[in-house]
Amino acid sequence: MARQIPRCVIFSSLLFLAMFSGCQSDSTEGRGQVFRYNEPSSISSLDPAFARDQAHSWLSKQLFSTLVKSDSLLRPVADLATQWTLSADGLTWTFTLRSDAYFHENPCFPAGQGRIVQSEDVVFSLERLTDPSTASPGAWVLENVAAIRAIGATEVQIQLYQPDAAFLGRLAMPYCGILPAEALAYYGNDFSSHPVGSGPFYLKAWARQEKLVMRKHPRYFGRDQQGNKLPYLEAVSVRFIPDRQAAFLEFVKGNLDFVSGVDASYKDQLFTQDGQLQTRWERDFHLQKIPFLNTEFLGIREQNPQPEYLGDIRVRRALNWAIDRKSMMRYLKNTIGIPGYGGILPAGMPGFQSIEMWRDRGADPWEYDPQRARKELQSAGILDEDGQARPGIEPIVISTTASYRDICEYIQSAWGRLGLPVQVNVMPSAAFREDKSQGRLAVYRASWIADYPAPSNYFMLFESRYAAPKGPNASQVLSSEYDALVDALAQREHEGSGEEAAFEIDRWLHEQALFVPLFYDESVRVFRKKWTGIEAHPMNMLDLSQVRHQRAAALR
Repeated sequence: MARQIPRCVIFSSLLFLAMFSGCQSDSTEGRGQVFRYNEPSSISSLDPAFARDQAHSWLSKQLFSTLVKSDSLLRPVADLATQWTLSADGLTWTFTLRSDAYFHENPCFPAGQGRIVQSEDVVFSLERLTDPSTASPGAWVLENVAAIRAIGATEVQIQLYQPDAAFLGRLAMPYCGILPAEALAYYGNDFSSHPVGSGPFYLKAWARQEKLVMRKHPRYFGRDQQGNKLPYLEAVSVRFIPDRQAAFLEFVKGNLDFVSGVDASYKDQLFTQDGQLQTRWERDFHLQKIPFLNTEFLGIREQNPQPEYLGDIRVRRALNWAIDRKSMMRYLKNTIGIPGYGGILPAGMPGFQSIEMWRDRGADPWEYDPQRARKELQSAGILDEDGQARPGIEPIVISTTASYRDICEYIQSAWGRLGLPVQVNVMPSAAFREDKSQGRLAVYRASWIADYPAPSNYFMLFESRYAAPKGPNASQVLSSEYDALVDALAQREHEGSGEEAAFEIDRWLHEQALFVPLFYDESVRVFRKKWTGIEAHPMNMLDLSQVRHQRAAALR
């Protein structure tokens, strides 16, 4: 039977933590530290099976452990598993679990005492992820898994249908967070509001749309290089301020410790046009910027294209040639990110090539060439010989959310200069996500943050078997030629030619102009210099287990 926490208890806890947080000063020691950040997106679930985006993944990372995790170089490192082996045929993985990992204290356990994580918990959690009754959007992560079995209390064996070089990366995804069966039995459908994991923090209180507080897990297994117990923080406080400008002002006032990303509402206050901190912030704030496995693009629906002329490859090529991406990045993104000249793979991903490498290999990277764009449209019959649009041409409708309106209006202007009628449809986030997942949007702004560091994670965006509403192929691309290239990728990776195969697939997508790449992102974080241990990550994962106040670090 599901248990409900009374709202008065929630708000009392939040009030206490808010007061506690407000009393922190630069002289604080290791105990009592509270790290505060804002999450502008709404949070609907704390169940790892539904950690479908960055906002949910960041919280899941603090609450749940996985068999392995990825470090700042995208290498798989130990988490719940201390070691693992792979059979010679590449089909059987065997994991040995640590013996000191405990679940959070929770009423679902006898006397409320969290027990040791065992192999059966891993089997339960991963099988639950793929169970159709769970309806997890992350079920695809384990689609190559043939069987999972526990060998005693400390070993797990996972058998695959075919070799998968990216399998450890998949297991590191928040979807694969390990949880106890007792919690599901105790809370039922309300588990999403009462998560029980073995991560560095546990949920203390959550007032939806307002604030969420996590406290340190006293029996967390993690230790730093000196053998000190982790986490250092006493608590993490997450605000839910949807207005990013308002959240930025809270950061400036000292009520938040961290901001991530670049938003139009505050970018010019914080950054120069060259992507550096404004001089007035240099004394107090630290800028962290690295390549980010994220590609921002415009999707174009292949099935039933609207307008119909978007089914013509010449038109799609024209749309790509018409955008001055360098200027767009400078004025709208303060030069944070790389203009999208190639395929879907972002910088840092195997198979990604520099623009110079594209040219050297005879490819034709997208660059600003409005004259070439007009010739393509004239060839397609959209423009006449004088470069005027034919009468009655149907408008292109770009669907987006409010956060990306500026980019879409920039593109609207670029395409409009060619003579094309273009409209920008700004939708509520929830409605946009739903329509996109169902394949209802003809042209839409999208981004894809790597779930795991392998090219296959991006190529699935255009695979037939994942065509919406079955998966993330919201463009509903159906191509047997493309599917065959992707199907051969795993074997090419196994043979050692994976990067070359990935580039060939990326080039195929580019040549077919099935989408409009906008930019390959950079991870940008700004935080107060008093904090240390915020490690940069190419997938923008947030691990707070080793974050602490610099003064506290000096006093150790």
